[in-house]
Amino acid sequence: MLEFIAAPLLGGVIGYITNDIAIKMLFRPRRAMYIGKFHIPFTPGLIPRQKDRIAASIGNVISTQLLNRDAIINTVISDENLGKVYSYLMNVVQNLKNSERTVAEVIKDYIPEENINMYKTSLQEGLALAISSKINEADIGTRLAQGGIDMLAEKPGMGFISLFINDDISGRLGGIINNVLREKAPEIIYEETGKYLEEILSMRLCDIAIKYEDRIPRLLRGFVDLCRLIIEENIDKILKLVDIEQIVVEKVRSFDAVQLEQMIFGIMHKELRAIVYLGALLGFFMGFINLLFFM
Repeated sequence: MLEFIAAPLLGGVIGYITNDIAIKMLFRPRRAMYIGKFHIPFTPGLIPRQKDRIAASIGNVISTQLLNRDAIINTVISDENLGKVYSYLMNVVQNLKNSERTVAEVIKDYIPEENINMYKTSLQEGLALAISSKINEADIGTRLAQGGIDMLAEKPGMGFISLFINDDISGRLGGIINNVLREKAPEIIYEETGKYLEEILSMRLCDIAIKYEDRIPRLLRGFVDLCRLIIEENIDKILKLVDIEQIVVEKVRSFDAVQLEQMIFGIMHKELRAIVYLGALLGFFMGFINLLFFM
């Protein structure tokens, strides 16, 4: 009776032990071992030895199958996710209606006060330079001079003006206006934008939310659509710039043997233990079958 039990049990124990050792040998030993100059085979374990190839394979799978262009477009900017973004922004706006804080007070939560003034000055200077540059390019002075002359000439009894003011005079007048604008416009624009920015910074959030309540839904939809458009048009550039595959490869390569083992066991612990138990089960049946054929 004992031999009917011993052979299957021995087979089960052998199957359990061999599979358990085989799985451990995937990770261990964690470094190459030598006897003198002789390299002991199967050291380090298979996974530490093939870490670079595994890293490259994981990086390739993630970048081409999981986080590729189509996957990002179909998930990140899907109608469902963009709807969630819109709903979140609307909730933020609704909360603003109850806030007595000013725009400046909110900004100070994220940016030091001295930096706010620096950014404000920089913005004023940038706007003054950009707007005045556009005014100069548009040749506003010539247009104003010619427009003023034409308006005078159209008035009753003023048609004679065109006899005294030719293109040369209107051109000189336009040049004078352009010079004045070139000299004075940056300063005027700087001061006016400063007043406008101060007005915005001093506004309470609740006042802004109530004042633009009717426009906010349309603005938020436009913002969400703009985000979708920007991502769709630049997704290839973004993926190339980010280089997900290289990030994953470098991250996996940076793992030491212990971290790599913990990561894989964390993902496949149940599956690997199931292989050990399956080895025990197969060993048990093989021992029983062997007993039947060699009795």
